[in-house]
Amino acid sequence: MSHEVSKTLAVRRQTLMLLGATLIAIACRAQPLRAAADTDARRLLARQLARETGLDASGILQILNRAEFKPSIIRRIKTPYEAKPYADYRKLFITPTMRRQGEQFLRKHAEILTRQEQRYGIERQIIAAILGMETRFGRYRGKDRLLDSLYTLSTGYARRAEFFRHQLGEFLLLCREEKLKPEQVLGSYAGAFGTTQFIPSSFRAYAVDADGDGKRDVWHSVPDITASVGNYFRQHGWQQGRPVAHWLPYQKNLKQRAEHGIRTWSPLAELRAKLPELPPIWHDRDKTAIITMRTDQGRQMALVHYNFYVITRWNRSYNYAMATAEIAAMLGCDSCRVG
Repeated sequence: MSHEVSKTLAVRRQTLMLLGATLIAIACRAQPLRAAADTDARRLLARQLARETGLDASGILQILNRAEFKPSIIRRIKTPYEAKPYADYRKLFITPTMRRQGEQFLRKHAEILTRQEQRYGIERQIIAAILGMETRFGRYRGKDRLLDSLYTLSTGYARRAEFFRHQLGEFLLLCREEKLKPEQVLGSYAGAFGTTQFIPSSFRAYAVDADGDGKRDVWHSVPDITASVGNYFRQHGWQQGRPVAHWLPYQKNLKQRAEHGIRTWSPLAELRAKLPELPPIWHDRDKTAIITMRTDQGRQMALVHYNFYVITRWNRSYNYAMATAEIAAMLGCDSCRVG
């Protein structure tokens, strides 16, 4: 090796060592700056939540200091199952296992479900379908700490940060009301929890203490769980015995209407002339809309009843609503059958 090459390599090694030392020094100085910024951000969030909830800011800050920001939660919420074509999404839920577990649930809790059906006016199969969709009847409730999920989404998911900040406040309120420790509540990456997978605001508005023990236990109490689903659907206008959806052949004369989806509703009587013959359960006065979905037959249209919209109040995905109807039909709900 020549003297010049050796000298050049030595200079490079020295430069790299200096660069490494510089980066370490910068990182050491930046670390407390980031920590200070994070502390200030948590204090600001605590004050904001205190104004919105009426809770004590110092108490909120103590809880927020136990929250962990998890980038993996941001990644997961950007790629939800509901974004799949219905042809793929359907395969996850319309299965022999779902049928077997659903039938077991209906048999085991028949007496409880009869009471809920009578009290809330919602078919037991719809209640079962929701619980099957959400948690496989309580088998999978989520393993993320809700405190981490809601803190991460309210501070790191700009598109819906305001929504998740509100849910964080609702979560703190329900923890006080139900005497829960925030850092111990587990649920989904999107902030839902329990066998029902309520988000915090829905829990506070619709959860029911049906067994009279002074708690709204949506984790383990089947009376509370099923009554809470029934109450939610009743409050959102579910019509017992009425249909949910009916597949249609693709029709150009309905394309513009389908583009509006469930934003545009009209009595079925106004659409009859454009539609093929429908099952007799459909009435002229039914409030209806036209939607399109990607099925295994390509783009396909469906006539949907207001009941379809009610399911989307639980989960706004068309995929979710259609799969719920199909599961309910699979479990014996005749009015839920999608032709």
